[in-house]
Amino acid sequence: MKRIILYTFGAILLATALVSCEKELMNYTGKDGIYFDTDGMIDDTVSVHWGLKNSEVTEQTIDLKVLLIGNVADHDRSFNVEVVTREGDDSAAIEGIHYEPIAKQHTIKAGEAETTISVKLKRSADIQNKPVRFAIKLVENDELAFIYTRYGSQIVNDTTVESRALDYQRAIYIDENFPIPTWWSYYGVQYFGTWSMKKAILICDVMEIDRELWMKDIVTGLSAGYLKFAGRYMQRWLNENPQYEDDGSLMVMGPDSQGF
Repeated sequence: MKRIILYTFGAILLATALVSCEKELMNYTGKDGIYFDTDGMIDDTVSVHWGLKNSEVTEQTIDLKVLLIGNVADHDRSFNVEVVTREGDDSAAIEGIHYEPIAKQHTIKAGEAETTISVKLKRSADIQNKPVRFAIKLVENDELAFIYTRYGSQIVNDTTVESRALDYQRAIYIDENFPIPTWWSYYGVQYFGTWSMKKAILICDVMEIDRELWMKDIVTGLSAGYLKFAGRYMQRWLNENPQYEDDGSLMVMGPDSQGF
């Protein structure tokens, strides 16, 4: 009986505490704001490497998520964005060549806490020699203000370091970079010879290898046996279709791919 009374008394205390907590809970009453999603972001730059896409791929879309901080609303709330480049920047991306026009106005729907800005990018031959860039900036208004962001530092006039907000804009950097895969130090030289991006692209195009698969390790991507086969196949192909590196030298595969 004593134990039952103690349990009952404990339950009453717990219920009283829960009711008290509920009374103390208060809704957020400050301003509502917007900012770009920070998931996976180190700074404010989104890098797009066209080199990771097969040669026939000429368009791709990236989605930039905009999040709400504050309360959801019972009505749609809109905000604007600006597409900007630095004045005098010879690497500035050009609308219609490097990206499709981007809608100026975007909306967070009633009852929702996020929206997405879709940016359609175009593959242009000029980025093989020169990367391009542009930025998309949020524009605050009376309903959706700037109240949260991470901060980073930037150098101004080569000496002055200033703090800057990171999450009210996304800088988009576009190039044709096709990096060296991790397995190259183990198998690349013996099967494919000296690395060059031109050679790697040719191998993927001729062998119809997806470039993203090429970049994976030998456990999740191409096996060592397949790489060996590819090296020998490519050398036979080059014997019939000579190709030259950018420095004018004859393109060849590695020593283990010769004589077959």
